[in-house]
Amino acid sequence: MIVSLILPAHNEENRLRPTLKKYNQSLCEKYPNSYEILVIANGCTDRTVQVAQEFASTCSQVKVFDILEPIGKGGAILKGFCLATGQFVAFADADCATRPSSLIDLIDQLINTDIVIGSRWLNTSRVLHKQPLKRRIYSRFFNLSIRFLFNLPYRDTQCGAKVFRRIAALKLAQVVKEKHWMFDVDLLLWANFFGYRVKEFPVTWEDQAGSKLEFGSTFQEVLASLWRLKHRKMKTILEKNMTSSPKKVQL
Repeated sequence: MIVSLILPAHNEENRLRPTLKKYNQSLCEKYPNSYEILVIANGCTDRTVQVAQEFASTCSQVKVFDILEPIGKGGAILKGFCLATGQFVAFADADCATRPSSLIDLIDQLINTDIVIGSRWLNTSRVLHKQPLKRRIYSRFFNLSIRFLFNLPYRDTQCGAKVFRRIAALKLAQVVKEKHWMFDVDLLLWANFFGYRVKEFPVTWEDQAGSKLEFGSTFQEVLASLWRLKHRKMKTILEKNMTSSPKKVQL
């Protein structure tokens, strides 16, 4: 098995079937008989699971896992990391916002690195249909905050397409704790901590209708998560400095 693609899905009955069709076609052309698509349904109250199972009945490469509780996008992806059998492990959003051809490009980049993250904000990225203005402002402010607080060099931490060497995915599955909106940041912080080589690569991306983002509750959740992650980073720095130089601590 060369590639495992994880599709986290929460109440995606209307968008999942065309997404499965598009990604399956591209992966079949590139990696015939050497790929799998793992649909990780979690906390669904609609026909998401049935839609996925119906598609899987006609395509043996698609496997469906139904988790009854809503464990969040991050929780579903981490579960997929543990279930994946491919040499390379990818995840993408169930709305197919990232073009399948771009996902293939990300996988190809793993030849000389450990992790490749899709980016909508590089000079050569292509955004075919932009997010609403309010979402774009929120995203830019969020990313600037992440770069300032954690010194991460990436232009776009939140793009829904990322690929990993399997050994890196399994390692990260053991330590990442954030399961919702801050999942990607937590993932990249741990990747940085372990010294994995991370490459940011342009994608072709298109905003899709049906976003579940609610600004009020999301903003509160993000603030709480930022505090947890920042506290963890400062604690890690303190412990590292105490170990290396007990008499003088540098923050």
